[in-house]
This record gives sequence, structure tokens and C-alpha cells, in this order.
Amino acid sequence: MALRRSILLVDDNVPLRSTLADVLEDEGVETQQAGRGDEAIGLIRQVRFDLLVLDLNLPDMTGVGLYSAVYEKLPGVGCIFMTAEATENLIEQALRLKPLELLRKPFKVGLFRELVRRAIAAN
Repeated sequence: MALRRSILLVDDNVPLRSTLADVLEDEGVETQQAGRGDEAIGLIRQVRFDLLVLDLNLPDMTGVGLYSAVYEKLPGVGCIFMTAEATENLIEQALRLKPLELLRKPFKVGLFRELVRRAIAAN
């Protein structure tokens, strides 16, 4: 029996986050959701995630700050960043962390699904 994969979705846009969670759960992936960085950090302390999907602009921190804060606790965990309106500086900071992908919103759900499939297969 294959291990069930677990992904953390962090975005303050609740409808988008719920849609992405539904897509992942249809793929057999377990999801946890957070709307703020501090919520995400709390979840990361409790659950071992196989992949992080992080918005670059969160109410309490950036996705870059969040990923940097938890990376040492999750060595090797993959990350997909998402953004609708990030500064070029923030995008450059994100790309320096070598994410699996940086998606610009709006993006096609099929593209998201395929990226997650590849990330999980590589893990």
C-alpha cells in the first residue's frame, strides 16, 4: 500500500485554498490548510508534510519568511510558491530558495495538479 502524501496549503484566499485542497484530495492527497504563517508553523510542528504550497503574501509574513523559518525543521521538503502580486524583489528572494515552481495567479488547476504529481513522484 502506498503512503498517503500530505501537503500544507497556505494562502489567505479561502476560496482558492479550498479549491486547491479539493483538487488534491481528489488525487488522494491529504491536505492541511492555513491562512497565516503562524498557523502554518503550528501545523508544521505537528505534521510531517511532503510538500508546502505557499502564497508569497500572507497577512503576517511572506511565504519566503515562512519557508525560511521552517526549512531546517523539514530538510528536503519541496515548496511551490504562488503569487498574484508580489514585488520583483520578493520574487527574486523566493527564487533564491529554489522552489519547485513559482506560480503566478491566476493559474490553471490542471497545471497545479501536474506540478503536485511531479513533486510527489520525485519525493
